Amino acid sequence: MFMAEDYSTWMNSFEKFWYYMAIDKDSNEAVGGVCLAFDRSVSGNSDEDLYYVGMYYVRPEWRGSGLGTMLFEKILKIAGNSNTVLNGVMKMTDRYAAKYSFDKMVEYKHNFASISTEKLVIPRIDSQCFIKDLTEVNESDVIAYDAKISHRNRSKYLLNYITVGSCYTKVAVDSKGKIIGIGCLRVTYSNDLCTGPLYADNEAAARSLLAGMLSMVPNLTSHKTFASLYPAINEDATRLFESIGDGHMKIVPFSQCQFTKKICFN
Repeated sequence: MFMAEDYSTWMNSFEKFWYYMAIDKDSNEAVGGVCLAFDRSVSGNSDEDLYYVGMYYVRPEWRGSGLGTMLFEKILKIAGNSNTVLNGVMKMTDRYAAKYSFDKMVEYKHNFASISTEKLVIPRIDSQCFIKDLTEVNESDVIAYDAKISHRNRSKYLLNYITVGSCYTKVAVDSKGKIIGIGCLRVTYSNDLCTGPLYADNEAAARSLLAGMLSMVPNLTSHKTFASLYPAINEDATRLFESIGDGHMKIVPFSQCQFTKKICFN
């Protein structure tokens, strides 16, 4: 789900950013890493500031060695008593809650939908939707649309995320030019296609965004998998992904959004 450019995206998007990497002394290869980003509240209230934990990974052969714990606790020491959030994979959710107080959780999990690109059925653009390139719409309108959904002032991060590296971004508008959806399809480090964000006012707009993004990808089947991470409570998303999978879409619970102090967004 990651791109090589994600490090620079995080580093250049947040007021404060830290990244720690563990290097094998013998091979000089990276074997683990984790990052932390600080997001200041738009309201000015310090209790709404957030620290985000991300890119936490340890190579399988190093798991159980204590390396991951050392990296994770190093990051948490920086955050201190401030509200901190992460998206924990399902098998780690209880551990994060019990040991590190990430026990304030949103009421839903995130599902991971994936399918071989050879089985993917590209949908059609709905007649009531107009699909635009990012450069064809006002940047301020894109930022406002995202803020309405995320409830965070993350304009710099958003614009970096959907424009940096190998990605295909589209915006859906209605007949009056009002934005009704935003989608980004990214080519990940593993040569998969991962969509996100994919925000839309309705299923027709989401379907049209997928159609617009997928049609931009040259030699679609040269990529192994199409995938997306989305809230499990979003039944429209489940129905949409199942429809473009023609019975081959695999959907499984993947992660849980969890906070240490209070839930700041849903």
